[in-house]
Parts: sequence; C-alpha cells; structure tokens
Amino acid sequence: MALKDSLRLRFEKLADDVVPQLLESWGDLQKRLDDLNCSLANRAVPEDRRSRVSELSLQEKAQEAGQDRPVVRAVKAAGKGSRQK
Repeated sequence: MALKDSLRLRFEKLADDVVPQLLESWGDLQKRLDDLNCSLANRAVPEDRRSRVSELSLQEKAQEAGQDRPVVRAVKAAGKGSRQK
C-alpha cells in the first residue's frame, strides 16, 4: 500500500469520525445564537410596546398564511369644535 493510499484512508476515517460531531456542534451553536438573539430582541423592545409588536407579528403571519382580513382603521370622533353650524 502506497503512502498516498494510507494517508487517504486515514483522512477518510478521520472525516467519518469528526464530521458528524462538527455538524452536531454547529447545530448546538445555531440554537444558542438563536436563543441569544431572541433574548436581546426581548430586551430591546420596551415593555409598553411588546403587546403591539406581538399583534403586528401575528397580523404579518396571518397575511403570509393567506388569512387576509380587512384592516381596522381608527376614525376620528367628531368633537364640539369639528361641527360647522
């Protein structure tokens, strides 16, 4: 067996042992980074705006899912000063 073939077999064996571990570690790292990102996002949004952000997020998801519904718009109420006589 030539040195080249011997080295090739060793590299293949090493790759068979190491690659699955690297892929698993990469998945764990992605999960940790996602968790960190969510945590930072939660800290960045002020407490009084969180409900509105959640509502907008749900509306966007519903639109993406094809659940279009009419948008509710605020209408200014007619006050004492807005009527003309």
